[in-house]
Amino acid sequence: MRWMLLFATVVAPLAAIPAAAQDGTYRSRTVEVFGNDPCPKASNPDEIIVCARRPEEERYRIPKDIREAEKAAQIAREDQVAANRAAIVSGRTAASGIGSCSAAGAGGITGCTQGLNVVGAAKTIVEGVKTATEPVDD
Repeated sequence: MRWMLLFATVVAPLAAIPAAAQDGTYRSRTVEVFGNDPCPKASNPDEIIVCARRPEEERYRIPKDIREAEKAAQIAREDQVAANRAAIVSGRTAASGIGSCSAAGAGGITGCTQGLNVVGAAKTIVEGVKTATEPVDD
């Protein structure tokens, strides 16, 4: 018991002393500057500022990495839309969902009427040809 008390009285005050690695703590900051703008000065001696210089014409633009990410996402969306359209037009739709002619999925019934759309379009064309070839009495 005495050893624990002695240990606690000797070690406890040492715990409050900062480690040697903590003596050299610095605050670092990375800043992008454009054109001939000066790099900002450190507000205290323990601060390190790293400046990345960019061309003046990039000042008000969306950063390049974000622009490229948005462009890649847009291409992926366009590819998916094109694939979906091709699947619906060719009749190779999924087993469920819009354009599928199934009882499962939202809008599954819409695919069941695609054949009727073709028949209806053909009837409209035939009727249009008939009326266009009939003589008009004035």
